Amino acid sequence: MKKKLAVFDLDGTLFDTTRVNFLSYEKVLRRRGYQPDFSFFRSKCFGHDFGYFGPLLAPGADAEELRAIHQEKKECYGAFLGEAVKNDHLFHLLHLMRKAYHTALVTAGSKENSRQILRYFGEEAAFDLILSAEDVPRPKPDPSGFLLAMNRFQAAPQDTIIFEDSPAGIAAAQASGAHLFVVKGYN
Repeated sequence: MKKKLAVFDLDGTLFDTTRVNFLSYEKVLRRRGYQPDFSFFRSKCFGHDFGYFGPLLAPGADAEELRAIHQEKKECYGAFLGEAVKNDHLFHLLHLMRKAYHTALVTAGSKENSRQILRYFGEEAAFDLILSAEDVPRPKPDPSGFLLAMNRFQAAPQDTIIFEDSPAGIAAAQASGAHLFVVKGYN
């Protein structure tokens, strides 16, 4: 029986989805009169949850409009999946680890979009557990998503390794007490 757990972030770790997400938001925001900027999105928004960066992308939007923007973005996401870059090296490692480790995906992304990109690249079956924004009570840097995954597999922090890229994800991994592997520059 496996006692170890490997947890992976999605955006920026398993896939570079910066352009996928930006183009999805851009399509929705331009229809609403906003002018999103890719450099701003990449430096200030990516790696955070929409609750944090939504108001940055749509200044002055009320809560109802922000919810609508986020929903419409999720609906556009699939059209831009060809812009994603898969981290082939990390997926190879993930598949090798499955012999000795449970595998979990913990992402601030939506369940719908997370499953879309995994299906697009034929990797949905790579995970024993997928926790998305809808499953986690508080976003990263809160460690609750990682702790939920550890609890699900009864894995102790010393038997868990987390693969992350963003400052918020790194902080959450460190707060969980698990081992951390920081992913940078794979594409």
